[in-house]
Amino acid sequence: MDQINAELGKETMVVLPCGPVIGRRRGGVTAFHRVPYAMAPIGPRRFAVPVPPAPWSAPRDCIRPGPMPPQLPSRLAKVMGEYDCAQDEDCLHLDIWVPADAGKGTPVFVFLHGGAFMTGGGSMPCYDGHALAEASGMIVVTVSYRLGALGFLPIAGIAPANLGLHDQLAALRFIREAAPALGGDPETITVAGQSAGAYSIALMLANGLGRDLFRRAILMSAPLGLDLPHEGQTADLAERYLAALDVASGDRDALNRVPVAALLRAQAEVARADARQPGDIAPPFLPAIDGDLVTGDPNAALGAGAAAWCDVVIGSTREEMAAFYVDNPALAAIGDDVVAGAFQRAYGAGAAGQVEKARARRAPALPPAVLGDLVTDRLFARPNLDFAAAQTAHGGAAHAYRFDWQSPMPGVGACHCIDLPFLFGAGEIWLDAPMVASADRREILDLARLFSGSLAAFAATGDPNRAGLPVWPAFGQARMVQFFDRLTEASSPVG
Repeated sequence: MDQINAELGKETMVVLPCGPVIGRRRGGVTAFHRVPYAMAPIGPRRFAVPVPPAPWSAPRDCIRPGPMPPQLPSRLAKVMGEYDCAQDEDCLHLDIWVPADAGKGTPVFVFLHGGAFMTGGGSMPCYDGHALAEASGMIVVTVSYRLGALGFLPIAGIAPANLGLHDQLAALRFIREAAPALGGDPETITVAGQSAGAYSIALMLANGLGRDLFRRAILMSAPLGLDLPHEGQTADLAERYLAALDVASGDRDALNRVPVAALLRAQAEVARADARQPGDIAPPFLPAIDGDLVTGDPNAALGAGAAAWCDVVIGSTREEMAAFYVDNPALAAIGDDVVAGAFQRAYGAGAAGQVEKARARRAPALPPAVLGDLVTDRLFARPNLDFAAAQTAHGGAAHAYRFDWQSPMPGVGACHCIDLPFLFGAGEIWLDAPMVASADRREILDLARLFSGSLAAFAATGDPNRAGLPVWPAFGQARMVQFFDRLTEASSPVG
């Protein structure tokens, strides 16, 4: 950290391009919290594109974690656990962990959290990057960005589309500029994301937004099977949202004065009114095709080689949908008719044969599990592997994985989010999460070392292979996939 100006006890000051920040050292890592990458999106900047932060000259206290964006309770708390975090619209900030030996050229690892574009935050305790930074030697950065209606609802005359994506891009521009002051290499930035965060990265890759911002990408459980709306298709949702707030169309000033709590209540109201097929988990607030940041279906662009310039790791979990379906009385009650209808919509005339094939693979072949396998395949697994194949076909580098380690929690299996504890080093926060709480601790820590170690090796060099880690071949023409489990090995999946 060449730009360190002073170190008093455990407090450390670094001068970033926008001004000096004070962090705190613990063990071999210094943490800087709530570092603003944009002006606070409050008052007239609510529902506006982010602008760079105003420079400051006095040292900024960045010792304590900041709030997460305004949001409603997470639908995945039953597997990930509850986190009592403050919320605030002033949420466009970073949390940064810098190893003590970081010097010129240290790789930078940036994480975009998931949460269906509605929940989560880079400052949540579960995303603490201390263990990952200490074990890997990388600078680890987590990003908070606007969510729900505040981040992903175009409102005519008021809010442009994709504000949350604009936030992410602003954060990446800030990180690239600030990296040298932290000892990081701006040419060796890896952006990683899970679920909504991974989908955001896919949009960046598909639309040419990342070339000047990062070199490598890790997509964990990217829901590439989502159908994105065109901006015009969200007009009804926006009007219902304004009506729930008793705000006239186009009245920006009135909307800017509405308390955050009322914004969230209206968000919940319009979300509940959205009719969904059984098992459909697509969120009501999504990135939209706006002709600007997002010009079309990302799968078309990725299939045509738009991301071939970027080294990519992409993967999913074996039973993504179990996290959403477990302890869901409505889904537990579905019958074979619901499963048949879902397969009919997916496969048409070949549906009956596909249902039979799906049941033959699953024990027990109960309707919710068979439906979950279908949605996992169509929303996550198949389009993820299609992306890896497109990378290979267009001369790009791709490594693929499936996370198969199974939770001891009944009904959860290898669910959505199950790989997150193993990326962040399985610290105490994660060890208390319901989906891993009763598992063998040594098993979790050993698999975390292998999984996070492989991803850290990839972030540093573009190759996840390193001494002491399982051999992980490139996806290639053989379509090799690394299966992470109690026994980790690569093979080409059948079917």
